[in-house]
Amino acid sequence: MGPQDLDSELHKEPFQPFRIVTTTGKTYDITERDRPMILVGKRTVIIGFRVPETDPHFDRYEVLSLVHIVRVEPIPHPQAQAS
Repeated sequence: MGPQDLDSELHKEPFQPFRIVTTTGKTYDITERDRPMILVGKRTVIIGFRVPETDPHFDRYEVLSLVHIVRVEPIPHPQAQAS
């Protein structure tokens, strides 16, 4: 995946939650534009995780190579329960 592909997902208006799926099967849910924190580079993506989520600074991070991102897919919105 190219960096511009991930950037376009992050900057959709309105923002649409999405899931990053990697070659190992590990997934990362991006439910808000800045939670977790994402920094897109030319060849890698740094994903910072806030613990607790209300903290403005990330506690840990993971570095992913863009070549290991298989796809991004939309996260479906929960359906309203019928009464």
